[in-house]
Amino acid sequence: MRYTDILLDLDDTLIDTVENTRLTLIELYDDYRFGNYFPSFADFYEIYFANVSQLWELYGRGKITKATLQRERFIAPLNSVEEITEEQALAINDDFIERVMQKGTLINGAVDLLNYLQPRYKIHILSNGFTEMQYVKIKSAGLDDYFDKVILSDEVGVNKPHPDLFSFALKKIGTGTDNTIMIGDNLFTDIGGAYNSGIDQVWFNPKNKPVKDFQPTYIVKELSEIKSIL
Repeated sequence: MRYTDILLDLDDTLIDTVENTRLTLIELYDDYRFGNYFPSFADFYEIYFANVSQLWELYGRGKITKATLQRERFIAPLNSVEEITEEQALAINDDFIERVMQKGTLINGAVDLLNYLQPRYKIHILSNGFTEMQYVKIKSAGLDDYFDKVILSDEVGVNKPHPDLFSFALKKIGTGTDNTIMIGDNLFTDIGGAYNSGIDQVWFNPKNKPVKDFQPTYIVKELSEIKSIL
């Protein structure tokens, strides 16, 4: 293949961030006795997940700042709980961050894929995650020996899908659009951003979500399928 470099998303492409978040929220639910305020963990999780999903979408679109996302992660879900102050909700968020970035659950097939790719390509992380978390998460997951470069939007100052981040990444790794392919799970930030920057893409789509607006170069349901493409 003509590719020499791979831009690889981290969260929910390699690291199972959804599961690591769920495990951390179970701990917080028990430790902070959220059962006194919510009918069940499932109810709390549904409220939390709906809120944080919206926050990340707004952050990816440049509509809110990192500080707003971090501030509102727990303030909104706990807003109806009179016993928990805003200051306490912010402290719970700090506790969440410390716990979740120590979790190491991976997407099925992640290590096998990296072992396949590493001898063949230069692999670079391209993530919208926060600097103070992503390096720790990579280490906690045992992935710190696989990547040539780690490029974080938080350090660059612009998020995927903005073309400036992809341009920065190509310049940083010293290659061009024809020799690079993006692998990620988010159709808007990862795949759409690469598409609009003239970079081929592999959309990791385990839930068979519908294609919108454009056709990705490749679509896979399992990470193992990428080995037949690259």
